[in-house]
Amino acid sequence: TAQQGAIDVTGQNISNANTPGYTRQVANLTTATPYNTSFGNSTISVGSGVTLDSITRARDAFTDNQFRSATSSQQYWNEKQNNFSSVQGVLNEPSSTSLSSNMDSFWSAWSNLSNDPQDAGARSVVSEQAQELTDSFHNISQQVSQLQTGMDSAVKVQVTQINTYANQIKSLNDQITQAQVSGDNPNDLEDDRDSIVDSLSKLVNVQVVQTPNLAFPGQNVTNYKVVIGNPSSATNNVLVNGSAVYALQDPPATNASGFATVTWSDGSNVDLGTNTGTLSADITARDTDLPNFEAQMDTLANGIAQSVDAISQTGQGLQSEAMGLDFFTDGSNPATTSPPDLPTVTAATITFNPDIQADPTLIPTGAVTGTVAAAIASLANGWTGLSTQIAAGDFGTDATGVSLNPVSATSLSDLYSADVAQVGVAVQQATNMNTGAGVLLTNATNQRETVSGVSQDEEMTNLILYQKCYSAAAKMISMMDDMLDTLVNMVSTTT
Repeated sequence: TAQQGAIDVTGQNISNANTPGYTRQVANLTTATPYNTSFGNSTISVGSGVTLDSITRARDAFTDNQFRSATSSQQYWNEKQNNFSSVQGVLNEPSSTSLSSNMDSFWSAWSNLSNDPQDAGARSVVSEQAQELTDSFHNISQQVSQLQTGMDSAVKVQVTQINTYANQIKSLNDQITQAQVSGDNPNDLEDDRDSIVDSLSKLVNVQVVQTPNLAFPGQNVTNYKVVIGNPSSATNNVLVNGSAVYALQDPPATNASGFATVTWSDGSNVDLGTNTGTLSADITARDTDLPNFEAQMDTLANGIAQSVDAISQTGQGLQSEAMGLDFFTDGSNPATTSPPDLPTVTAATITFNPDIQADPTLIPTGAVTGTVAAAIASLANGWTGLSTQIAAGDFGTDATGVSLNPVSATSLSDLYSADVAQVGVAVQQATNMNTGAGVLLTNATNQRETVSGVSQDEEMTNLILYQKCYSAAAKMISMMDDMLDTLVNMVSTTT
């Protein structure tokens, strides 16, 4: 019977060799309790055979925690790579419709206009390119906003999913405890629970702590606790403890930006740790990476607007009088001010002066010589055209009295190139880290499979072993049957 049970366990392993989440089971055969018998003047113990003591899972808690830690890290960098790739997609560099292409066309239009300030066609081209440039900035700002909204939705979904996993783990804890109290090893239920924890580790860092359940002293009953986020944090990050669930607030509260914040149901903070899980990656991208990128685009838009306006205010259109117009506005201030200002704009608010757009003759060029148009065109490669304004301090000073330039770069084109390069570096870093984390995860997976995975060769060897033992036991029973038959016949004949 014991060998038959061991064969059944082997068959279970073989049939589930490719089942996701299945853990190899082990038939634990032990010597049966011997019985005492008297022979002559002595009492001896005679073995009573073998018994199938238990069927357990081949699991190692340390290996499981290493696997889940590697999973959280790899998922973080994979999500980080995807998020930065989305930002790179917003820039769409290099292409004929990218911001750099629009900037080049804008400066080129001014250069052409400087050669013939009287040319109405050249003026129309400047007007068209100015509108395309502002549209590009608006489109980038809108796409960044959409990315933030999408990531915020992802955060909310993951909060709900974490709570769902927590309730499933709690339910399985209750079922497993009931089975353990009755003396059973509920291997399949424990596999289900481990699979859920593995899925949870993709969202947040997870650590499992198993201790004896003090409610059942003297029995093989464990208490199963799940800790998420930073395990060394002073914040209590317990998600599940036996039959108790400490859920996240769902729906989440919102911060000043209107985005979801991850807190416990009582409103206390959750320490998600660093560089672990897709939830942390999405929050970092939404609250830090995208705002930083948007700030870079705002700096570029504001630099273009203030630089062009500082020069355009010194020029005039085809009329003889100096116009002193802002070429770009923030979309809310009057298009014409007296005296003209240098409006602070963002990628979302930069606007081509509607007065100039309606009447291209107002485009300031230096009506005859085109010197103003040439100075604006020179902004593509440096600040030569702004030397007078910078020297005069027209851009104001900072808190220490230092004169402010429109941007801290050698030119507007260089500033944008640096922004693009920074995004590219971020993508490359995330890609490299994702690759490295993937190698560690592969190693952890292989190590876990060595402990818990099913080896068909090993199982076939066990099958032959148990089958031989079964046959030998059957042979022994057959011999005992023959001996008893002989004894019975002898007694019958004597009688």
